[in-house]
Amino acid sequence: MRIVRSWLGLCMVLWLCVAPVRAMAQAASFDRRASAELDRLVRDVCRREIVVLGEDANHGGGRTLEIKVELAKRLVERCGFGGIVFESSVYAALDLERRLAQGTATEDDVVDAAGQLWFRAREAQPLPPFLLQAARDGRLRIGGMDIQPVARPGRYTGSRLASELAAVLDASRQAACDAEIQRHNRHAYDDEHPFDDAAQARLRACIDAVRAATQATGTDTALARMAEAYGRYLDMAMTGDGDVRERAMFDLLMWHRERWPPGTKLLVWCATVHGAKALHNIAPAMHPMGADLHARFGKRAAVIGFTALSGAFGQGGAHPPLRLPETPPLALETRALEKPGELRYLDAKRLARMGIASSRPINYRSVHAADWSKVLNGLLVLREERPITPLAR
Repeated sequence: MRIVRSWLGLCMVLWLCVAPVRAMAQAASFDRRASAELDRLVRDVCRREIVVLGEDANHGGGRTLEIKVELAKRLVERCGFGGIVFESSVYAALDLERRLAQGTATEDDVVDAAGQLWFRAREAQPLPPFLLQAARDGRLRIGGMDIQPVARPGRYTGSRLASELAAVLDASRQAACDAEIQRHNRHAYDDEHPFDDAAQARLRACIDAVRAATQATGTDTALARMAEAYGRYLDMAMTGDGDVRERAMFDLLMWHRERWPPGTKLLVWCATVHGAKALHNIAPAMHPMGADLHARFGKRAAVIGFTALSGAFGQGGAHPPLRLPETPPLALETRALEKPGELRYLDAKRLARMGIASSRPINYRSVHAADWSKVLNGLLVLREERPITPLAR
């Protein structure tokens, strides 16, 4: 018995020593020069009220993802950012908020709310436990601003959202609307249940009824906000107007800001195309959320983009990684990385001095010539990108 106890004690000591090492091994590594560049970025935006951390529109940059995780942690810990809003399901994020208040939230709930698009990747694994602990400590609030319920359905959106929305209806309509919304959230359409004009009309009628029922109380509850978001999603999906989503994301971001404690500084985690100050000559038909953000906050907000000189990107799974196309001569990436180093941070002044330059911070598939200081407040240029590493299911 004494031997067994000694062995158990030794195992406990070894576990306590090894556990932190295992945790550290999961974190991204940065050499001294790269870490100093990230510190420059943090100092540059530390006093801003809102900081957008963008990324390539394909959401497939593994090294970018590691850097964003590190930046988010530094900005929360060093600069006191107290809110983070993801380009993710507003529905699951509000459910997470409820679970945090109840003391039942788990890391899986954080992943569901923050977006499975990112957080089913190995590179992002240090962030969910950090977010959960900071939220439990009252140091951080977590929000979502995407109105799409079918983009990446998680546990909440794919299971309980429909029944909670339908529960506000008269008993005679609850079951039918629950089934209609659930089918759409799961995209469970088939020959027997096609997504035809009749199905769209039924879905719209259900959501309109839910919106009317929640608005009748005159209280801006989480459920009322979900119903409003779902209605705007249908406006986008059934008209093809992508700017509906941009306006809705901005409105939800402002809603989070207004209901959180005064003075809460916000991080926004999204694709750069949404956070850009302007997209003239890049996507002229699009009015990004960031344009409204810039108009309202000016220098109190900053959007940070990412680009890379070489490497590959992709989300893994059945689709092979894609190589980044070669950049033109004198491209911004080449000029930024003339000196040795894994990455460089270009602030707004440096971007302005570069003038009109070819680069690809909006989409790794496309190079555009622009004065990037009019699009972004800062740009991280990586020497080499790599695809994300999906976790085993």
